[in-house]
Amino acid sequence: MIMKTSGRTSQRILITISLLCLTLSAAACNTPGAIAPSTIPVSGKYVVLGGIEESTSCGAMILVIPVKQPKPLAALIDDLIKEKGGDALIEVSSSSSFGTGLVYTQSCITVRGKVVKFSR
Repeated sequence: MIMKTSGRTSQRILITISLLCLTLSAAACNTPGAIAPSTIPVSGKYVVLGGIEESTSCGAMILVIPVKQPKPLAALIDDLIKEKGGDALIEVSSSSSFGTGLVYTQSCITVRGKVVKFSR
């Protein structure tokens, strides 16, 4: 016995299957990274130049072709310190995230910490 379906029913089934496949092909995850008391040994007195600062850099791929590379973690740390005119970061933490959908993949790294200036 062969069942016939109307054109509208076939369209709905096709749309439902397409949306299901799209949903299943998209994925993301977030992973905690390194934690450190400081980026360099802290000796003596220092001044905290503000609250917790954060910097993120992302890279991307289309299919398997890289189109953008994220900055290295060390460069993110240096950028945070230079922006505030400090000498180091304290209470440092990092994380990474990864997301993908069909042909596009994005990976990001984030660093957080308080910028300090050493007293001379």
